[in-house]
Amino acid sequence: MKKLIILSMVLLVLVSNTFAQKVDVKDTIKVAVLQNFDAPSVGALVFANVLKLDISAELLDGGMKKIRDIKKITQKPKKEDLAIATKGGRGTTVWAVLSDMVEQPGTYYVKVGINMSGEIGSVKADVYYMVIAYNPTLAAPVKLRDKYFYGEKETFSFATVDYPDPNAYSFEITDGGKTPIVQGHGSVVKLDSVFNMVSNCGKKLSIKGLYQGKEFTYLDPSTKKTMQSVWECSLMQPTISQFTTWKQDKPDENYYLSVDNDMAKQVFFIYTGDTPGGFAVTVPELQNLRVVSEPENFIASATARKAKPFTIVDMKFNEEFLANMKIGDSENIKLTVSFRTQFGEQIRKEFYAVVIK
Repeated sequence: MKKLIILSMVLLVLVSNTFAQKVDVKDTIKVAVLQNFDAPSVGALVFANVLKLDISAELLDGGMKKIRDIKKITQKPKKEDLAIATKGGRGTTVWAVLSDMVEQPGTYYVKVGINMSGEIGSVKADVYYMVIAYNPTLAAPVKLRDKYFYGEKETFSFATVDYPDPNAYSFEITDGGKTPIVQGHGSVVKLDSVFNMVSNCGKKLSIKGLYQGKEFTYLDPSTKKTMQSVWECSLMQPTISQFTTWKQDKPDENYYLSVDNDMAKQVFFIYTGDTPGGFAVTVPELQNLRVVSEPENFIASATARKAKPFTIVDMKFNEEFLANMKIGDSENIKLTVSFRTQFGEQIRKEFYAVVIK
């Protein structure tokens, strides 16, 4: 029984292929997927001496199985105007063009059903067109890195050499969920605003290129591979660093700083991330800044200011503390600088020095 079923399936495929080969194809249309095509590709179906005309059309797959009805049929004169054009019993000339598109590469057929009455008789027939759909070729390779840092800039285009309508391109960017965070028109994707959203840090971003509102497969011009019009990258938070004349994170009894050294009154903070071309740099935003010292009365006050690419913490030493020191006196000092950044990161840094007057 199993052999009989398999044999029947083979015969069915052979009959289907034989039928497809015997179809009298009037025109072969080559078109990229998602691109509108007309049947016939040039000119139109023309009927002379027409009194009455009914046209229907179907899109078939390569095995001649119906996929759907073709709804877009342009006819002149229109069906509703034909009675006026043939008033008095005289036939008229009618032309028609069918339009559709396919979403996947492959071989398809357009079947046009014609039911016509004219001055010299009636005709009922089917006309077939073959449609060969292929993947479009990207105009230039998309070179998107796997990883970017907050604040970087990136722009790329997913335009193809086959899709002619620039207004039919669009894109959407999501963070892995179903709700887009950015949507836009055209084939040029500018990621600057997305990379400047703190909420996107730590997320994998998905960029979907669309034509006629749909994703598509394309041929990469450099690798010749078939790819999906979806590109992914991750947005990373950069790493904070500091620069100062103070000894960082480790006490050292032999490390001296003069109270008259202006650089001793500053700590520079910067966010950086390593990239193939150098560094991605972001200016830290300091919130709830607090600078304390041991002894506690060494620091009078501290403020922060931006001087791109740094945020600088300016400290004011306590004049009364310095006045009590004699020339040549020294004091072991520990500084603790703490604040919160724009990424919600709580920073706490300790610095050490022997301060000498």
